[in-house]
Amino acid sequence: MLAYVFFHRPAPPAGAIPYEAALRAFHASLAADPPQGFAGSCSYRIGGGYADWYMVEDSAALDRLNAAAVGTRAHESHDVVAHLSSDGAGKLCTLLSGEPRSESGFETRFSKPKGMTYGELYEQLKSLTARPDVTLWRRMMVLGPPPEFCLASRAELELSEDMSPETLSRELL
Repeated sequence: MLAYVFFHRPAPPAGAIPYEAALRAFHASLAADPPQGFAGSCSYRIGGGYADWYMVEDSAALDRLNAAAVGTRAHESHDVVAHLSSDGAGKLCTLLSGEPRSESGFETRFSKPKGMTYGELYEQLKSLTARPDVTLWRRMMVLGPPPEFCLASRAELELSEDMSPETLSRELL
C-alpha cells in the first residue's frame, strides 16, 4: 500500500469552515466514484494546516487517482479546493507495518539516525509497530520533503532524540 500525502493550507481570505467543507466534498466525490486501485482518502487538520492522505494499491493507481481528481469525476470539487489552497507540497510513502485507519490521533515524523542501518531501526521500532493502533510509513525515493518516516497512532509515541522526532496532533475532518 502507498500513500500520497498532500500538505496544504487555506489561502487568505479563505476561512477554515468553507475550506474544510470543500475538502470534505472533494474526498466524498472521489469515494463516490473511486478509480481502480484507490483504497480511500481522508483529510486531517495538522500543524497549522492540513494533510490529505490518499491510499492506493500501487504506483500505477497514482495515475488513475490523478486523472480522477482533475478529470470528469471530481474536477469541480477539486477546483474549488485548489482555488482556496496555498503552499501545497506532496510526499509519496509506502506502508511498512500496520493497517491504515482514518482516525484522529498523532503523527510522529522522524529520521533514521546517521550510521544506523534500516534493519537496526526497524528492530528498535518493533515494540511500537507491533501495536494495533500504530502504522509505520516510509517516504519513497526521496519523493517529498523530509523527514523520511512517519508513525501514525492514536496516542503520542516516544522516540529517542537521535531520531529527531516531531509529534503533531492530527484531527480527522
